[in-house]
Amino acid sequence: MHRFLPLFFGICCLGACRIAPLDPTTNSILNLWIYTCRSGINVGCTTGSVDPPKSPVDDTPPAPPGACASTSLEEVIQPNQWPKVQAELQAQAALGSSGPPVANTFGAIGAISDAYRGAVLMKNGKILAIPYGAANQIELDPDTLSTTVVGTPGGLYDWSGAVLGFDGNVEFIPSFRSSFASLDPSTYLMTNYTTAPGFNSYVGGTMAPNGKLYPMPASALNYKVVDPVARTSTIFGLVPTDPSFAGGVLGPNGKIYGIPARSSQFVEIDPDANTAMFFGSFLISFSGKWAGGALAPNGKIYTMVDDYSMFAEINPNTPSFFLFGAAPGTANAYSGAVLAPNGKIYGIPFNATSFVEIDPDTMTVNYFGTAPGGGAWSGGVLAPNGKIYGMPYNANTFVEIDPKANGKICDVILQSAYLNKF
Repeated sequence: MHRFLPLFFGICCLGACRIAPLDPTTNSILNLWIYTCRSGINVGCTTGSVDPPKSPVDDTPPAPPGACASTSLEEVIQPNQWPKVQAELQAQAALGSSGPPVANTFGAIGAISDAYRGAVLMKNGKILAIPYGAANQIELDPDTLSTTVVGTPGGLYDWSGAVLGFDGNVEFIPSFRSSFASLDPSTYLMTNYTTAPGFNSYVGGTMAPNGKLYPMPASALNYKVVDPVARTSTIFGLVPTDPSFAGGVLGPNGKIYGIPARSSQFVEIDPDANTAMFFGSFLISFSGKWAGGALAPNGKIYTMVDDYSMFAEINPNTPSFFLFGAAPGTANAYSGAVLAPNGKIYGIPFNATSFVEIDPDTMTVNYFGTAPGGGAWSGGVLAPNGKIYGMPYNANTFVEIDPKANGKICDVILQSAYLNKF
């Protein structure tokens, strides 16, 4: 009898899988069947393969593409793209720096007074220095620190900064020149178009999401919108003082913020309506408050001191401004501000004898290194290698500011109107 016991128990065990219950739709039987067959406890429960249960992440949709996936300089500066741009800037800033910032000079250009004013990062990764007192344009290769004279010589004090158009052309902003101009980087041929008042009419400017250029009025009596494609322009509004502004910054909301020089108020330009709204106020309309500004990853704009005793933070959401930090006390201290991948902002020394680093998160100011003063450099731009290059005004050399940033900003943001301006 004992010889039949194993056979008896084997038949009973196999029966649990081979013999269907009277009501196979009951929850208890179904749960048992699924458990025993899928768990692999009894390999006799199935003759085929069963897909393993999916991980919860399998059904998670892929993350949407970030700002670096933007295909054009136009797309990346649309206000609805700002959350992606901000996320990218914040991600790079979070990587921090490997050490304290340093600055070094290179590339002698000869004894030229008031030589260059502003620069543009071109799509080929090279930097075009915009001539002011110099007759020639200079192309700087940040990878080799070599310079090349390009283009056709122009007149003295023609230009005061430039921007990169959506088509990759460099759009020159006139100072004493009576027209705007567009340069094709593939041929270095320059085409003059539309009119300008001359007589120190503009200082810097920026592209807007609508594809138009908005130069910042210095001595011009009106604001101006320039269409670099149609090569036409229209004036609007009235400018309060002379010289009014020194540079402009595109905000996340698609509006442009003029940096006050002599103006007693800040200005917000709405490119959709071509209107100018003033905000903030100073009791005395003195010259040289600030010279240039930069947009930070937090969405606010930080001005660079010229003659004023403090820096300023502009909040485009309000709009309003807040003063912070102590300036070095030098007249015409800095000329231009540039955002680095570490999220900090660096001033281009003009008469200041040190370099400056602003931390937008803590609103603290750090001075470092030694600058020559004497109107050394004017305007600068961030290159793909994460370093900042200042343009010679009276220094007769370029300057490279290395913030020692661990992150890198992708090309489409680097070349965009958010960063690529004077």
